[in-house]
Amino acid sequence: MSPAGTPGGAFVPGRTRAPGDPRRAPVLGRDAGPAGRAVRAAAGGAALTHLLTTKAPDHSGGEILAATGTALVLAVGYTGLLALLRPLLTRGAPHGLSGWPGGALLLLPILLYPIGVLPDGPALGVALYVEFSVLLAGATGYGGLELAALPALLLGRRPVLYGPFNAVDLAERGMRGRRHGTPERTAGALATAGLAWFWVVPPLAAVRGGFGDAFDALTVLDPAACGALLIAGVLLALPAPGPARLRRLRAGAFALLGLGGAVGAVPDVLWPAIILTGLVIAAVRLASGGRREARVPAPGVRARPHVETSSTTR
Repeated sequence: MSPAGTPGGAFVPGRTRAPGDPRRAPVLGRDAGPAGRAVRAAAGGAALTHLLTTKAPDHSGGEILAATGTALVLAVGYTGLLALLRPLLTRGAPHGLSGWPGGALLLLPILLYPIGVLPDGPALGVALYVEFSVLLAGATGYGGLELAALPALLLGRRPVLYGPFNAVDLAERGMRGRRHGTPERTAGALATAGLAWFWVVPPLAAVRGGFGDAFDALTVLDPAACGALLIAGVLLALPAPGPARLRRLRAGAFALLGLGGAVGAVPDVLWPAIILTGLVIAAVRLASGGRREARVPAPGVRARPHVETSSTTR
């Protein structure tokens, strides 16, 4: 008898796989594959290198202390928030926050950083927490929103939360599925390479000294990264076996990212895109949930019986 309790470890429908079970199907927004983990780790490491070697030395001791305190407050705050929202982060929960809405909710406070309203010390602390979270997500294999990587590790529960790096996970899906042909596998590899370029090279190019200058010289290849994303979109638009809707969605996403990279909007545009999409989907969930509740009879009130007539049976 196998550890799973069935001969040979056969899968029993309805049984939940353990988090480390390789047979468990990966879930977008929760599980990162090898490419997703590598890109997250490289992006987080590159951004932290820039922050610690170039940004942090420009701050005073008091600002560094404020940055450290801000990062700790964010770690405690997000951990507490995810613990409180746990029932709503369960997939399928009514009015739930799983997926897009939860990702948007967690990203909203971070908007204070890019719009420049925070003092220098706390702003550095926000950046340090975000980039450390990206690195941690790559190390632990958490494929959800990077801000939840540390809380997920501390709480021992991985919520499904969509974030910017899920674009890499979507690209990787095209490389790993058995049903995918050569065009889709090629598209996945090109999209992964293009996205990795925009996440890793710019922060390293901003590092002071010869190290940064070497990477800055590589930015002349930015158009090639844009081209890789555009070609991935074209390849995915070609007719192929499998779910056409998901393939078309990925084709459009990679084409738009390629165009965004050409004007310097990648990867920054992904954060507001997550927030806007999450807010829209949250509104739709609330509206649809309200309609369902309106159709449920109040306690003690009998629902009107359905009587079939000649008009209802036609």
